[in-house]
Amino acid sequence: MRTSNFAKGRLVAGFFRICLGIVISLTLAMGGTALNTQPVQAIGITATPSATITVLEGLPFTIQFAATGTSCIPPPNPFFWTWGPVPTWITLDPNTGLLTGCPPPGSNAGSPYSFVVGVSEFSFPPLCGPFITSTPVSITVTANTPPCVTAINPTFYPVAWENMPFSMTLSATGGVGPLSWSAVGLPVGLSVTDATNGIISGTPGPGTCGIYTVTATVTDNGTCPGCCPPISRPFTLIVDCYANYIVISITTNYDFNVQIGPGLTSGQTKVLIDGSPKATLAGGQSQTFTSQQGQNNLVSVDQTVPGSDPKTRFTVKGPNEIMVSETNTIAYFDYAQEVLIETASDPSGIAQPPGTGFYAVGGYFSTTAPSPVDSNNQKGEKFLFREWSLPDGSTNPNRNLLLTVNKSGSTIAKYNTYYQLTIVSDYPAVSESSWELKDSTATYNLALHDVPIPNFWGMIGGVMRPVNASGTHVMTGPDTVKVLWSYDYTIPIILILLLVLVIAGLVVFLVLRRKRTGTATGTAKTIAKAEPPAAAAKTETKPVAAADVEKKALTEAESTEKPNFCPKCGAPVEKDAAFCKKCGTKLT
Repeated sequence: MRTSNFAKGRLVAGFFRICLGIVISLTLAMGGTALNTQPVQAIGITATPSATITVLEGLPFTIQFAATGTSCIPPPNPFFWTWGPVPTWITLDPNTGLLTGCPPPGSNAGSPYSFVVGVSEFSFPPLCGPFITSTPVSITVTANTPPCVTAINPTFYPVAWENMPFSMTLSATGGVGPLSWSAVGLPVGLSVTDATNGIISGTPGPGTCGIYTVTATVTDNGTCPGCCPPISRPFTLIVDCYANYIVISITTNYDFNVQIGPGLTSGQTKVLIDGSPKATLAGGQSQTFTSQQGQNNLVSVDQTVPGSDPKTRFTVKGPNEIMVSETNTIAYFDYAQEVLIETASDPSGIAQPPGTGFYAVGGYFSTTAPSPVDSNNQKGEKFLFREWSLPDGSTNPNRNLLLTVNKSGSTIAKYNTYYQLTIVSDYPAVSESSWELKDSTATYNLALHDVPIPNFWGMIGGVMRPVNASGTHVMTGPDTVKVLWSYDYTIPIILILLLVLVIAGLVVFLVLRRKRTGTATGTAKTIAKAEPPAAAAKTETKPVAAADVEKKALTEAESTEKPNFCPKCGAPVEKDAAFCKKCGTKLT
């Protein structure tokens, strides 16, 4: 009886151990799946136009750094930083990634300048970073005499008349531009009305007759701060009035000469004296005119003269008006050749760089190409500056363009086309975008883990696996790739099979236990019936042999068995015994 109970206890304990193992396995499977649903992907960094550039002393430049790729939801917040020795004349905006610089004179001695620009991203919750990437930067500074303004062109003594409109133009040699003009010592009513082009204009007020010493100052705003100091030059301005003259009889005359310099190599200019056309002269020509003694005459010529083609013209150097008198009998005008520089973009129409206009031959032309440029035609398309195509057929990779003007033509900003590639997934909700070069083969890789199936099967270990979480895509336009998921029911099937086996084993265990309990009860009842009542035992007087009593008791108590008996004495013998232990009779 004790052996049977011990066996039953071990069977029940084993059943509960199996159930506990199933519960623990299911918990680990579901917990491990639920805890690894966050995708992870590193970010990258780009530099436009390049992280390795060559710049000139005294001229500003820019490099635009940008972060590519994403890691978390919501999109990352990039933070740009530098590592290594960075010159004091270089600044990096940590939020936009725009690096600006302006190397002062002498900075080429330490060239090239090398350091690292990196980007980090922080996105939470959930915490998914930081992820960091960087790129080496090398800036080579080329020695250069800063293209500063060298001098303010000579200004003849201009004469303004009291209460009469007046205008004059200042000019300078050299400089990058734009220029900024100012003047001090002007009479009341006159001022610098156009600081960029150096125009002084206005109407001298009453009582301003006199001789004024005016100091003009020009500053070049196109170079590094402090590279080009302001240039100043004094000139004499006369404000005249009719009250200064006494009407007398003029009986003598004087001659004055109008000369056109050799700079006007094409076309002719009109000569006006006191507003009336008097002659038409070409470059190198002159003409003499006669005026009455004591009379001043205002000689003017055309401000610009068209050249042999629409892209060429000639502009007068300095003012185009000169007052002649008995003491100043020469009116000399010379012209500078200017050519038309136009700006455009390739592809056409995506941007219009500034700077289109006429520029003096031998002077400087400067402009900056916009970059990046968003497309107006379709969403998910943008353009990044690649290089300039110059009028002489050469190219320049710097966005900030500065060139010496020698011929007319077009400066074309060429751009690379980029399309936006978006990778989306529903499990978990991911939407990551990157910009890829047109017609290139983009490679993407989302580190997506298995996620539980969003129903009953997921509760018991069913998972979904990404089918196309990585791959390549040819960029023929803006596109979206959706991550597909396959269903895996392996764990639920195994658990269901284990559960079925456990239930089947439990049923078999219960059936066998019930059958054994019923057999033991039947045997006890048979023995009870075989025992004679006490009263019958007392009234029984017939002697019975001991062997017969033992045989009968064994027969009734073990009715389910079939024991062997000795044929001679009737004593029970063991099965397969050769002799009876009681009487010694040989058994067959």
